[in-house]
Amino acid sequence: MTVFSCFYYYNNILANIKVNNIKTLSVDKLLFMKPLGSKTSLISFDKILEESDIFTGSNLADLGCGNSVFFLYSLATITAKNGKVFGVDIQPSIIETIKREISHHSIEGVFPVLGNLDQLRGVPLDDNILDRAFLINTLHQSSDIISMLGESKRLLKKNGQIIIIDWDMIRMPLSPHIDRQVSQKTIEEACLVLDLKIIKRFKPGKFHYGLILANKN
Repeated sequence: MTVFSCFYYYNNILANIKVNNIKTLSVDKLLFMKPLGSKTSLISFDKILEESDIFTGSNLADLGCGNSVFFLYSLATITAKNGKVFGVDIQPSIIETIKREISHHSIEGVFPVLGNLDQLRGVPLDDNILDRAFLINTLHQSSDIISMLGESKRLLKKNGQIIIIDWDMIRMPLSPHIDRQVSQKTIEEACLVLDLKIIKRFKPGKFHYGLILANKN
């Protein structure tokens, strides 16, 4: 997730949604994060969590997490003490920021990881460790989409899933340049190369698409 995408986090996330019949922590209890109003939000994170089918004890990762701990904290709240949440980013300064926030707010179950998603084994995590891997506003930053998806796939358990959120092919002030945007067709083509399949499509916001990928076999 990009640094600027932290502005999108605060639209009723975790507010009375249920994941696998587990009622999650409501937003009024996220004491150190003040939500923005819905009119300022471009992505519905409660929709993302609802579609992701997370269960207690899941191992999760926000790949390209940026410097906000809000989504990481939300994931940790859902997966509870038996699961782990990894925040992966390529920038050392971002990892240090996350470490400080985790320490300051005494957040448990969240582990910052310095890693490069564009390289095979560029993320220092074991194979087949994740139940869900989130790429939120991250693919369009990649210099090699197939490598990034391939590294994400390496981290997945056999029945794991990759949740992709990115910009529709649209021109607007906050969007990446049209030449940097990644179309759904491009991801479909990458899936053919990587032996992945798209199992779900959804709309997390007016200007974004959501895709959920899984292993074919």
